[in-house]
Amino acid sequence: MAVYPEVGAFDLDYTVWPCYCDTHLAPPFTPVKKANGEVHTVVDARGFELSFYDDIPRIITDLKEHGAKIISASRTWAPEIAKELLNEFKVKYNGKLVTLGELFDATEWGERSKVGHIGDGLKKIYGNDNLRKYKICLFDDESRNKDVEKFGVKFIYVRDPEKGPSWKLYQDYINNEA
Repeated sequence: MAVYPEVGAFDLDYTVWPCYCDTHLAPPFTPVKKANGEVHTVVDARGFELSFYDDIPRIITDLKEHGAKIISASRTWAPEIAKELLNEFKVKYNGKLVTLGELFDATEWGERSKVGHIGDGLKKIYGNDNLRKYKICLFDDESRNKDVEKFGVKFIYVRDPEKGPSWKLYQDYINNEA
C-alpha cells in the first residue's frame, strides 16, 4: 500500500533538470512548444537545449494529487534563472496548462542547508518550521544532503544524472514507507 508524504521537497540542479542553472545556462530562454502547448524544453541564448527530467511532472503531480505540498530546495546561485526556467516549462495538470513553477507551494533557494530551505518552506506553507511535525521527503542528487534524515526527512538519493528521479525510484519510496 502506497504511503504518501505531506511534503515533497526537490533540489533543482541535477534533480529536476540535468545541469547547473547558474553555470551552464545563459538567458534569455526560448520555449520549445509541443502541439498541446506544453513546454518540456527551452533553448538558452547560446543554443543550449535544456529539458527537465522525463518523470518530474508525473512525480510532482502524483504527489499533489495525493495532498502533498511541494517545496523547491536549491543551493543555486542564480535564483532568477531557476525562477525563469520554472516559469518557462509548462505541463498539463488537472486538465489545464500550468507552469512547472505553479506546482510548487514554496521555493527556497540560496547557499544554505536543505534543512533551512525545507524549514523556511514549511513556515510559508504551514506557519511553522518544525520538520518533525510532517512526513517529508527530499529528492536530491547530492549525498551530503542526507543529513536531513537527522530531522525526520526521508532522503531520496537521485543517483543518475542522465535520467534524474525515475517513476520507479518514486514508487519504491511510496511503497516502502508503510
